[in-house]
Amino acid sequence: MTATIPSSDPAATPTPRPPWVAHFGFAKTPFTKRIAARDLLARTAHTEAIARIGFCIAEAALGVVCGEVGAGKTVAVRAAVATLDPTRYHLIYVPNPAFGTRGLYVAIVSALGASPRFHKAEVMRQAADLLAAEEHERHRRVVLVVDLCRHRDYADSGVAVVWRAA
Repeated sequence: MTATIPSSDPAATPTPRPPWVAHFGFAKTPFTKRIAARDLLARTAHTEAIARIGFCIAEAALGVVCGEVGAGKTVAVRAAVATLDPTRYHLIYVPNPAFGTRGLYVAIVSALGASPRFHKAEVMRQAADLLAAEEHERHRRVVLVVDLCRHRDYADSGVAVVWRAA
Protein backbone atom coordinates (compact mmCIF):
# COMPACT_ATOMS: atom_id res chain seq x y z
CA MET A 1 0.00 0.00 0.00
CA THR A 2 1.36 3.39 -0.97
CA ALA A 3 0.32 6.63 0.69
CA THR A 4 -0.14 9.77 -1.36
CA ILE A 5 0.94 13.32 -0.79
CA PRO A 6 -2.05 15.70 -0.90
CA SER A 7 -1.87 18.61 -3.31
CA SER A 8 -3.30 22.09 -2.99
CA ASP A 9 -4.42 21.82 -6.61
CA PRO A 10 -7.64 19.74 -6.77
CA ALA A 11 -7.02 18.86 -10.44
CA ALA A 12 -3.52 17.51 -9.78
CA THR A 13 -3.00 13.80 -9.34
CA PRO A 14 -1.63 12.91 -5.90
CA THR A 15 2.08 12.11 -5.66
CA PRO A 16 2.81 8.67 -4.15
CA ARG A 17 4.81 8.72 -0.90
CA PRO A 18 7.37 6.12 0.03
CA PRO A 19 5.91 3.42 2.31
CA TRP A 20 8.34 4.23 5.13
CA VAL A 21 6.81 7.71 5.52
CA ALA A 22 3.44 6.23 6.51
CA HIS A 23 5.06 3.39 8.47
CA PHE A 24 6.84 5.79 10.82
CA GLY A 25 3.84 8.12 11.01
CA PHE A 26 5.41 11.12 9.28
CA ALA A 27 3.04 13.79 7.99
CA LYS A 28 5.69 14.73 5.39
CA THR A 29 9.05 13.45 4.23
CA PRO A 30 11.55 14.67 6.85
CA PHE A 31 14.66 14.63 4.66
CA THR A 32 14.77 16.60 1.43
CA LYS A 33 17.32 18.46 -0.65
CA ARG A 34 15.50 21.69 0.12
CA ILE A 35 17.24 22.36 3.44
CA ALA A 36 18.49 25.95 3.37
CA ALA A 37 22.28 26.28 3.25
CA ARG A 38 22.25 28.26 6.51
CA ASP A 39 20.55 25.32 8.28
CA LEU A 40 23.18 22.74 7.34
CA LEU A 41 25.38 21.21 10.00
CA ALA A 42 28.69 23.08 10.02
CA ARG A 43 31.55 20.58 10.17
CA THR A 44 35.22 21.39 9.69
CA ALA A 45 35.48 19.46 6.41
CA HIS A 46 32.24 21.01 5.15
CA THR A 47 33.41 24.55 6.01
CA GLU A 48 36.77 23.90 4.35
CA ALA A 49 35.10 22.58 1.18
CA ILE A 50 32.85 25.66 1.01
CA ALA A 51 35.88 27.93 1.40
CA ARG A 52 37.78 26.12 -1.36
CA ILE A 53 34.80 26.23 -3.70
CA GLY A 54 34.41 29.93 -2.95
CA PHE A 55 38.10 30.45 -3.76
CA CYS A 56 37.70 28.67 -7.12
CA ILE A 57 34.69 30.85 -7.94
CA ALA A 58 36.47 34.09 -6.94
CA GLU A 59 39.57 33.19 -8.96
CA ALA A 60 37.62 31.78 -11.94
CA ALA A 61 39.53 28.55 -11.43
CA LEU A 62 38.56 25.02 -12.30
CA GLY A 63 37.87 23.07 -9.12
CA VAL A 64 37.08 19.44 -8.46
CA VAL A 65 35.41 18.20 -5.29
CA CYS A 66 36.00 14.49 -4.69
CA GLY A 67 34.84 12.21 -1.94
CA GLU A 68 32.97 9.09 -0.99
CA VAL A 69 29.25 8.73 -1.62
CA GLY A 70 27.38 10.73 1.02
CA ALA A 71 30.43 12.75 2.08
CA GLY A 72 28.63 16.03 1.35
CA LYS A 73 30.08 17.14 -1.99
CA THR A 74 26.75 18.34 -3.40
CA VAL A 75 25.77 19.89 -0.09
CA ALA A 76 29.05 21.84 0.02
CA VAL A 77 28.49 23.11 -3.52
CA ARG A 78 24.91 24.10 -2.67
CA ALA A 79 26.12 25.99 0.40
CA ALA A 80 28.88 27.75 -1.56
CA VAL A 81 26.65 28.87 -4.44
CA ALA A 82 23.89 29.98 -2.05
CA THR A 83 26.12 32.89 -1.08
CA LEU A 84 26.58 34.11 -4.67
CA ASP A 85 25.05 37.38 -5.79
CA PRO A 86 22.78 36.53 -8.78
CA THR A 87 23.54 39.92 -10.37
CA ARG A 88 27.25 39.06 -10.49
CA TYR A 89 27.15 35.30 -11.09
CA HIS A 90 25.24 33.03 -13.43
CA LEU A 91 25.02 29.48 -12.10
CA ILE A 92 24.76 26.61 -14.56
CA TYR A 93 24.07 23.36 -12.71
CA VAL A 94 24.29 20.10 -14.64
CA PRO A 95 23.13 17.20 -12.45
CA ASN A 96 24.29 13.66 -13.18
CA PRO A 97 25.56 14.14 -16.73
CA ALA A 98 25.03 11.13 -18.94
CA PHE A 99 26.39 12.65 -22.12
CA GLY A 100 29.71 13.48 -23.74
CA THR A 101 31.42 16.81 -24.16
CA ARG A 102 29.02 17.96 -26.89
CA GLY A 103 26.16 17.45 -24.46
CA LEU A 104 27.96 19.59 -21.92
CA TYR A 105 28.36 22.40 -24.46
CA VAL A 106 24.67 22.05 -25.35
CA ALA A 107 23.77 22.34 -21.66
CA ILE A 108 25.86 25.52 -21.34
CA VAL A 109 24.37 27.10 -24.45
CA SER A 110 20.82 26.20 -23.39
CA ALA A 111 21.36 27.56 -19.87
CA LEU A 112 22.55 30.83 -21.35
CA GLY A 113 19.29 31.15 -23.29
CA ALA A 114 20.36 30.25 -26.82
CA SER A 115 19.39 27.44 -29.15
CA PRO A 116 22.38 25.08 -29.53
CA ARG A 117 23.85 24.56 -32.97
CA PHE A 118 24.07 21.05 -34.37
CA HIS A 119 27.77 20.35 -35.04
CA LYS A 120 30.14 20.00 -32.11
CA ALA A 121 32.62 22.58 -33.40
CA GLU A 122 29.83 25.10 -33.90
CA VAL A 123 28.29 24.55 -30.47
CA MET A 124 31.75 24.82 -28.88
CA ARG A 125 32.29 28.21 -30.51
CA GLN A 126 28.73 29.26 -29.61
CA ALA A 127 29.33 28.36 -25.96
CA ALA A 128 32.60 30.29 -25.90
CA ASP A 129 30.92 33.35 -27.45
CA LEU A 130 27.99 33.22 -25.01
CA LEU A 131 30.32 32.82 -22.02
CA ALA A 132 32.40 35.78 -23.19
CA ALA A 133 29.26 37.89 -23.69
CA GLU A 134 28.03 37.01 -20.21
CA GLU A 135 31.35 38.16 -18.76
CA HIS A 136 32.01 41.27 -20.85
CA GLU A 137 28.54 42.59 -21.66
CA ARG A 138 26.50 41.55 -18.62
CA HIS A 139 29.45 41.61 -16.17
CA ARG A 140 28.43 38.26 -14.74
CA ARG A 141 30.78 35.36 -14.16
CA VAL A 142 29.43 31.96 -15.17
CA VAL A 143 29.84 29.25 -12.56
CA LEU A 144 29.52 25.78 -14.06
CA VAL A 145 28.76 22.93 -11.66
CA VAL A 146 28.80 19.39 -13.06
CA ASP A 147 27.51 17.12 -10.33
CA LEU A 148 28.19 13.37 -10.16
CA CYS A 149 30.79 13.61 -12.91
CA ARG A 150 32.04 10.05 -13.28
CA HIS A 151 33.44 10.39 -16.77
CA ARG A 152 37.14 11.05 -17.38
CA ASP A 153 36.42 12.30 -20.90
CA TYR A 154 35.45 15.76 -19.54
CA ALA A 155 38.99 16.39 -18.33
CA ASP A 156 40.55 15.41 -21.65
CA SER A 157 38.14 16.95 -24.16
CA GLY A 158 38.43 20.72 -23.98
CA VAL A 159 36.00 21.58 -21.19
CA ALA A 160 38.75 23.66 -19.60
CA VAL A 161 38.78 25.80 -22.77
CA VAL A 162 35.11 26.67 -22.21
CA TRP A 163 35.84 27.44 -18.57
CA ARG A 164 38.74 29.78 -19.44
CA ALA A 165 36.61 31.60 -22.00
CA ALA A 166 34.43 33.03 -19.23
